[in-house]
Amino acid sequence: MLNKDYVQRIKNIAFKDTSNGRKKMGEDISKFAQDGWEIKSKETTQQGWNFGKTCCFGVIFLPLALLCRKGNTIQIIMEREINK
Repeated sequence: MLNKDYVQRIKNIAFKDTSNGRKKMGEDISKFAQDGWEIKSKETTQQGWNFGKTCCFGVIFLPLALLCRKGNTIQIIMEREINK
């Protein structure tokens, strides 16, 4: 339940699902938490296939086309309430 004296702010941030991306995510979440932001949701999404690379590698040698997947992305929604 929201108080009428406060305004809800939402921030959507995304990171690559790699070791460096997860490290940066941890650092950024810590910075935002110090400013009063809280994690509302966290989700890992698949980005699919790179069409151009898949076609080119598939023409050269079909099993190479399997190497053309895009990396996963971690989506985080953060929320904070501030005074009006």
